[in-house]
Amino acid sequence: MQSVEQDLKWVTHARLAFAIIAATYWLTLWLPPLPGSWILKFTPMLIAAAALAILLKPAAAVPMAIGFVAAAGGDIFLAFDRNHYFTSGLACFLVTQIAYSMAFVRHRRTFMQRWPWWLPVIAFGLTVLALMWPSLGNDRIPVAVYVAALVFMAVSATTVEKRPGRLFAGAALFVVSDALIGITRFVADFSYSVQIIIAIYALAQYLIFTGAIEAMPKRLER
Repeated sequence: MQSVEQDLKWVTHARLAFAIIAATYWLTLWLPPLPGSWILKFTPMLIAAAALAILLKPAAAVPMAIGFVAAAGGDIFLAFDRNHYFTSGLACFLVTQIAYSMAFVRHRRTFMQRWPWWLPVIAFGLTVLALMWPSLGNDRIPVAVYVAALVFMAVSATTVEKRPGRLFAGAALFVVSDALIGITRFVADFSYSVQIIIAIYALAQYLIFTGAIEAMPKRLER
């Protein structure tokens, strides 16, 4: 009993720390560059990885933790130089999409009955890819592969919860944030793009983190 209470208390603290640190990093984006502020960007992902590794059963904990650690790697690359390290960041986030998908598929429920949720995600992904396509050049294959993995991750997220909710909302927002990154790079930038993208991305990851806690089997469950 004490172990259960300790785990739940630790996870509560992890959720709060994730939210506070992510919000603090977002606020720094409105200020002149601060030395070391990039650390705040990836720290919430490591917190989520550790919390899920402790709380969830291995079949869910391992891929989810890998996904968040890979996302932290992608955050570091993009924080240093979004243009120069774009491919490296893309590779890290590809690992994230694959890892999340593995966790979601292992705990899937019915699929075809969820089409009202996953069909719009597929349509959105294809639309964004078509919009970027003329400007992709040599990046067409890696970007197409990434978009496919991203969309599959969100589609598979529709099957985890009893009814698509927090976890799926996070996956869908992840698609939106990455779509905006692609648009700003390959189509056209827009005002406050970084602040908007980071806000959506951080919320997406928080919802995936907390949604996984709610929907996936815990170590201490029978």
